[in-house]
Amino acid sequence: MSTREKIFSSAMKLFAIDGFENVSVRDITNDAGVNLASVSYHFGGKSGLIQEVVLQVLIPINKQRVKLLKEAGERAEGLENVSLQDVIESFVRPVVIPEEHHGNYGIISRLIAKYLTDETYQVPDKIFESFGDMYQIFGLAINAHLPEMPVKEILKKLVFSTGAVFMYRSFSGFAERATNKKETLNREDYLSGAVAFCEAGFRGVK
Repeated sequence: MSTREKIFSSAMKLFAIDGFENVSVRDITNDAGVNLASVSYHFGGKSGLIQEVVLQVLIPINKQRVKLLKEAGERAEGLENVSLQDVIESFVRPVVIPEEHHGNYGIISRLIAKYLTDETYQVPDKIFESFGDMYQIFGLAINAHLPEMPVKEILKKLVFSTGAVFMYRSFSGFAERATNKKETLNREDYLSGAVAFCEAGFRGVK
């Protein structure tokens, strides 16, 4: 493993556990077994390292979303034949079960926390390109089922869907402990419920 790979691997692990703000460059280099200056050499410092982590976490989520939608289209013999339920599942599944594309939910949740506390945080341009392409593809897929819905409204509901999925995943354990229930989250059941919830939102079911 190269020095750069060691640094990145340690950063991913430590950021997922303790968050971006609580992990120092020295923590990372000590864990990686490399010298302190190597972070600046390979990433330009901690902020550059964080941006690389963001790239390596968020872009694969969007690629997995598009991959799942494409596979659903192949099974249905055409993207226009994919049910709204399957379109939404393709969108939310990579968030619910990130391990399927080697994702890391710990990092994802830390990213959400960072954006919630620092809305001015600058993300790499590649992230915007990735989300722009993904939203366009899913917007078209959903518009095939809901042609009367404006694209702006579709995008808004996709964002709502993402938020609902993240929040439930993050707070379900807290709710169970607060009500003295010791149930383990079954992610397939959770996925099914999340998809049904999001689909109802798109169709305007009250």
